[in-house]
Amino acid sequence: MKYAQDFIQSSWAIENGFKFIKISKELLNKLLKGEIKTLEELKNIKFNEKQNEFSEKYTIFYIEIYDNEIDKYITTIDSIFINN
Repeated sequence: MKYAQDFIQSSWAIENGFKFIKISKELLNKLLKGEIKTLEELKNIKFNEKQNEFSEKYTIFYIEIYDNEIDKYITTIDSIFINN
């Protein structure tokens, strides 16, 4: 996990749209079941549920790439880690 965190905070990863978000088991379950469709929806639910950092047992690494053809960002989940 340490190497993954180091990578995601590197200048190359930042310049190329890699980011991360920490979430709870409940939010991860909703995401995997397809109940959450977008990153914005995930962030809104996380904010509204006001989770504390102890419940955020999972870290999702994702990448946002701008698509000129459709004139918007595409978000793709790269990996999911269990926090220690």
